Amino acid sequence: MKPLVSTGLALLTLGAGALAAGSSATPGGSLAPSALVQQHSFGTIANGSTVCVGPLSPGTDPNGQRPGVQIFGFTNGQPSLTWQVFSVSSQSAPTLVFQTTARSVDHIVPPSGNLLFHACVVKRAQAAQDYDLTLNSFPVE
Repeated sequence: MKPLVSTGLALLTLGAGALAAGSSATPGGSLAPSALVQQHSFGTIANGSTVCVGPLSPGTDPNGQRPGVQIFGFTNGQPSLTWQVFSVSSQSAPTLVFQTTARSVDHIVPPSGNLLFHACVVKRAQAAQDYDLTLNSFPVE
């Protein structure tokens, strides 16, 4: 496996954008307890490419819990894509904490200290194909 990082994650956003949704702030500048924060990217990923979103910290859900971040993604093409979540901090290199190869993913990564998270999708073979990748600050249905 080739490292994706030297001093940070290499981000390739082939026609993709990031979206922050639901970032309602409370007085004093902090996020409301149940504010969903979302990083989102979609488009077409080329052979040999990696697309990442983040960083994002785990938030507090409407029930007052802090279950972790959720990676949600899918492709309508063949073959399967590789979906990854990395934990990141300013003191260390990103660490792979979750990986699967499938046509879709819906996985929760529990919080770990003050770490932030990046989610990536990797295209390793064959022709370009469409993808949709979302990283949520807490799980949504």
